[in-house]
Amino acid sequence: MNSSYAYRLSKACSEAAKGGDFIDHGWALVKSMHAAGFIITPLDRGPAGLNPKKTLNEMCGLEIEG
Repeated sequence: MNSSYAYRLSKACSEAAKGGDFIDHGWALVKSMHAAGFIITPLDRGPAGLNPKKTLNEMCGLEIEG
C-alpha cells in the first residue's frame, strides 16, 4: 500500500461519525470510506448472510461509479 492510500484510509476512519452502537459506527465507517473512494467487500459473507454480489457500499445505498 502506498502512503496515499494509507493516508486516505486513516483520514476516512477518523472522520467516521461516532455514536450509537458498533453497528451504527460500522455503517458510518463504510460511508466515510466510500466518500474517500474505497469499495468494501467482506471476505467472509456467510455468517451474516450477506448477498455475495453486493459490496457494503451498495448495501448502504451508496452508488459505485466506474
